[in-house]
Amino acid sequence: MLITQAFAKFINNTNYDDLPKDVIESAKERILDTIGSMLAGYCGWDYKEQFLTACRQIDSGDCSILCDEKKEFSIARTAMIDSTFAHAIELDDGHKNAGVHAGAVVIPTALNIGKELGSSGKDIIEAVVLGYEIVYRIASSMSPYQIQKGFHPSGNCDTFGAMAVAGKLLGLSEEQLANGLGMAGLYAAGLMEATVSGQQSKCIQVGNAAFNGVAAAYMAKSGMEGTITVFEGKTGFFNAQSEKVDLEKVVLNLGKIYTIGDTYTKLYPTCRHSQPAIEAVIDSMQEHGFKYEDVEKVLVNTHQVAYDLTGKIVHPKNSGEAKFSLAYGIALALTEQSVGVAHLMEEYTENSINKELSTLVEVKVDPEVQALYPGRRGAIVTICLKDGQKIVRECYDLKGSPNNPVGFGEIKQKFVSNAKSMITKESIDKIIDILNNLEKEQKLDDVLTLLKPQ
Repeated sequence: MLITQAFAKFINNTNYDDLPKDVIESAKERILDTIGSMLAGYCGWDYKEQFLTACRQIDSGDCSILCDEKKEFSIARTAMIDSTFAHAIELDDGHKNAGVHAGAVVIPTALNIGKELGSSGKDIIEAVVLGYEIVYRIASSMSPYQIQKGFHPSGNCDTFGAMAVAGKLLGLSEEQLANGLGMAGLYAAGLMEATVSGQQSKCIQVGNAAFNGVAAAYMAKSGMEGTITVFEGKTGFFNAQSEKVDLEKVVLNLGKIYTIGDTYTKLYPTCRHSQPAIEAVIDSMQEHGFKYEDVEKVLVNTHQVAYDLTGKIVHPKNSGEAKFSLAYGIALALTEQSVGVAHLMEEYTENSINKELSTLVEVKVDPEVQALYPGRRGAIVTICLKDGQKIVRECYDLKGSPNNPVGFGEIKQKFVSNAKSMITKESIDKIIDILNNLEKEQKLDDVLTLLKPQ
């Protein structure tokens, strides 16, 4: 059986009642967390208006994005827009070691399609779990070669997740699902070069995965044939974008073991690869009580991908670069003991103290840290103080990672922080309550109405 066919059988046959309780609870947490990240992007992304203007010029329709009541886009475009917002501030979740952000695409796609179809809360949970499963199995099987070859896992692999979500909610047959996955592989796109320049627009390629996945689902629904050998074919997805993919492992225990639990929750709006070093500095300051004025130098030993993505920008020119500057993130850790959305703004990036502290950070690739990648992604940080003291701290299991999870309470706090500039406290409380009991909702109307600006 081809992988598209195995995935299609899994998507078609899996229902809400088949899902373990912990998987259902994980899905609800992911939905709450992703909606919060989407609201943060809607309110805080510098390119929001330019992006929406461009989208209006590309197509039109009678569907509205989740944060607005105006009906002006096609269903694929609304999924794309909301997915772009969900990734825009780098607060969306991700897989523990595959470098892919599933939630930013899977969840906005499920909510937008579900809104139009009148889907129930159980339908949404079911589709979200399936979307994560497809994305994670594909991306983890291709790691680390996909990134090394220059392909962005989220822009590419999330296309299959969006197709799985849309296809399940649309009620596609097993054959149609296989065809849709085959087409999704042809539509998938996204390059890691987006992390080198134009970082402010990187999120659009992630949003594009939603558009392409939804488009593939509707193409399949219409009866069009897809490339069902898209994964294992000689010139297929795996051979083009990766190496040494274990084809049997991709579908091993499919429907028996769910991988949504391999998701991390992001607590800082930066590239995940910079966060072990940032967290190591914050924890060191809290433990040892030194101040930024006491610091002479900060040495960061990390893995190659972290260096390539975040180790080269010292003085970020804008909020996009700030999310990919490890030196700047450590400067914030020293001065603020935190990194938040507000810290991406010019007030902080142009602050003379942050600029000076950024120059004290040295980043290099460490063979020992590299040897653990991609199974473990972390850093060894040495903080050299002016009095001659050296504080060394390793960090691999960040707060929010599967090995160091945060509870619902902290995810709730993050949501409140992301939503409070746009939505009233009363509405925030209602949203949290509804999503915490989403399986009881017959339609999404009650929760989606509350997401509009108030």
